[in-house]
Amino acid sequence: MKKIVIIAIAIVAAMSCGRQGSESSSAVSFDNGLGNAYLVLKARAMGFDTLIMGMRDSDALRALFGIPDGEEVMAVIALGHRASDPVKPTRKPLDEIAKFF
Repeated sequence: MKKIVIIAIAIVAAMSCGRQGSESSSAVSFDNGLGNAYLVLKARAMGFDTLIMGMRDSDALRALFGIPDGEEVMAVIALGHRASDPVKPTRKPLDEIAKFF
């Protein structure tokens, strides 16, 4: 009999809170986004699937992972293998939604 092993991996990125709208805060957010993009691309290249979670319970994550109150949860990314292939939605042709001059 085959055993099925399920391993759940969540990648949580947090940063120290700075002044809202400050350059350092914007730069850290930008760098975090770039890092997330490369992580997702590398994971796919290695045969993994990812899901960036836009909705999350930051307080629960803070408690679960011991993230200090002075840090903001910036990203949560699930890493694993998909259960099935997603259905690609039908899209309108580009010339129907955009005009190039």
